[in-house]
Amino acid sequence: AFSGCSGLSSIDIPNSVITIGGYAFLDCDGLKSVTIPNSVTSLEEGAFYGCSGLTTVMIPNSVLSIGKNAFKECSNLSSIDIPNSVITIGSSAFYNCKDLKSIIIGNSVTAIGDYAFEGCSGLISVTIPNSVTSIGRGVFEGCSGLSSIDIPNSVTTIGSSAFYNCKGLKSIIIGNSVTSIGNYAFDDCFGLTDIYSLAETPPSISIKTFSSYSATLHVQIGCKVAYQAAYYWKNFTNIVEADLSGIKTPVVSREEENAPYYDLQGRKVEHPSKGIYIHSGKKVLVK
Repeated sequence: AFSGCSGLSSIDIPNSVITIGGYAFLDCDGLKSVTIPNSVTSLEEGAFYGCSGLTTVMIPNSVLSIGKNAFKECSNLSSIDIPNSVITIGSSAFYNCKDLKSIIIGNSVTAIGDYAFEGCSGLISVTIPNSVTSIGRGVFEGCSGLSSIDIPNSVTTIGSSAFYNCKGLKSIIIGNSVTSIGNYAFDDCFGLTDIYSLAETPPSISIKTFSSYSATLHVQIGCKVAYQAAYYWKNFTNIVEADLSGIKTPVVSREEENAPYYDLQGRKVEHPSKGIYIHSGKKVLVK
């Protein structure tokens, strides 16, 4: 509809619109902000592909799906909140959005398509909800700004190259329902120092899932022997057991900021170093 209108700087979309069709605003690189009305239920394939000047987008709670390539190459988009109404995020939806720094994914999303956030090198924060059951191929490939990631217990499969070349990644929590992790999923992540695998049965991996086995592998109490016997988990040189049930990277509210930390034996810790602690009644991981 507006493909190639490079001089277009703003657009008012009326409440009568239900769908923004395929490649509707393709290469509208002068477009800086868009407010999508709450009548819209779907953003189809490539809706805002190549809108490199776009800095902000408000996606309303009416949207159920974000299509393939919907915001691909929107290189100046700095943040995105995906509302709770969204169920699917299409492949390459935010591919190469290099200025994207944070993503909040709503709690209705069940699947994140292949390469959805590939090349988002500025990304430093991702919140993945417990509704997600699969992470596709190359979803966060090349997201070099990510330092940690929590893969929730709802996820069963992690696709090949999902976190490939995430050079800044230092620690990962792998949820207890993950059964398989694809080739190259954490390849070229040489900064990894700690991996927390909550699954009692080691997920199936290949020799190419990890490029290095120098990180400390933390597993549930009683599971060390299983990991030492499993291909290719047994290649990790330092496998340690700990009570990992319920751990999460701490997200601390203002009310909790000054709450004390305790070790797992109930002793107060003034200056917690890296490890697992009790904070505000929750088991948290300090990195």
